[in-house]
Amino acid sequence: MIVKYIFKVIPLLFLAIILTNCTTDEVIEVNPDFVITYKKSGSEKALAGEVFYVIPKGSGEFLTLYDGSAGKVWGEEGAKGVDFNKSDSLPVSYSAKGIYKLTVVSTSTSNLGKSIEREFKTIDVEVVDERNTITNFFINSVAGEITANNEILFSVPDITTNFKFKAIFNVSSTAAKVYVNGVEQVSGTTENDFSNPVVYTVKSDFGTEKNYTVKFNRFAASDEKKITKLTLGTGTRGNGEVAIIDETNKTINLNLNYGTNPTTVNLFVESSFGSKIIINSNTYLIANATRTTYNLNTTAATIKVIAQNNTETTYTVVYTNQLPVSSFTFTGLIPAPVGIIDHVAKTITVGVLNGTDVTKLTAKWVGSTGVVRIGSVQQTNGVTVNNFSTNQQYTFLKGTTVGDIYTVIVTIK
Repeated sequence: MIVKYIFKVIPLLFLAIILTNCTTDEVIEVNPDFVITYKKSGSEKALAGEVFYVIPKGSGEFLTLYDGSAGKVWGEEGAKGVDFNKSDSLPVSYSAKGIYKLTVVSTSTSNLGKSIEREFKTIDVEVVDERNTITNFFINSVAGEITANNEILFSVPDITTNFKFKAIFNVSSTAAKVYVNGVEQVSGTTENDFSNPVVYTVKSDFGTEKNYTVKFNRFAASDEKKITKLTLGTGTRGNGEVAIIDETNKTINLNLNYGTNPTTVNLFVESSFGSKIIINSNTYLIANATRTTYNLNTTAATIKVIAQNNTETTYTVVYTNQLPVSSFTFTGLIPAPVGIIDHVAKTITVGVLNGTDVTKLTAKWVGSTGVVRIGSVQQTNGVTVNNFSTNQQYTFLKGTTVGDIYTVIVTIK
């Protein structure tokens, strides 16, 4: 009887222990205490644009940081915070001066999640903007070299006489002001005479100042005036032809694909450093190359190059047209047949072996990369299948206009 009693008691004892543990789950103490690194270093204010760190010193099941910037203010509807997720710190940075209410919220749950304990700690973070750095400085789209001792250097050829420019610049803070001799500067608007060094003073919103000295160095102007590369556009404005430049005779030789229309081409031209290219009395800009078309028969027959020292030279553009077709065969046949091309009669004769199914042949040719048609059907080189039991007429277009028509004749060996 005693044994039976013990076995009855033991299950009841375990049940009591389980129920006790389920109703008294451990709660992590809520404590939102924290420190911030700039205060640890002895500063009472944070700097705009610089990162500091929030280090939690308290405890809680969840620790969440609200830095007080727009959309992250604790207590406001829809405010979003960042959880520490066991991180020992979180970075904070403010883009503008002001006073921000930084908050750490500590949250723990109990009673199987039915109860929530929460406490928060808020401090005012005063942010000042001491940023007064020029980040870049441009004159005539050229970037100045900003040195470690706050000089901004430019180099110009010694033939330069006009030093009145409107500088374009950016500073590290939009709240900073820039002055020259007490006159506030507006990027891209205020003009200065740079024939002598010019001192730019950048004053931060906090009142701190930094000076930059803009200097121009002169060098001997180059007399280099060569065209170093010329290519045509693609699609309807050329087929990417690369010119051969004859420097001795100052000629630019272009071997045009038959499919290129020489009256409407794009030119991509490169020349010696610091030189200018003149086409049709207008300065050539490679940025506009895809939007400007030239007629090689007339308007772009000559190209002028002007060196830094204002000496100049002129090149003559000479072009020749490739034949519409220089070889012709059929794919998939062994041995591959060789078409006999008569450019006078405009015929292509191709002999194939007896037994070849001439009703389903795929032509492949070398020549025009432009549009090729049989009747109204556009042909894709090496892809389109045609019936050659009768002669087929291939029309090779020049640009968008009809060029030459070649008759393809298939014979059986």
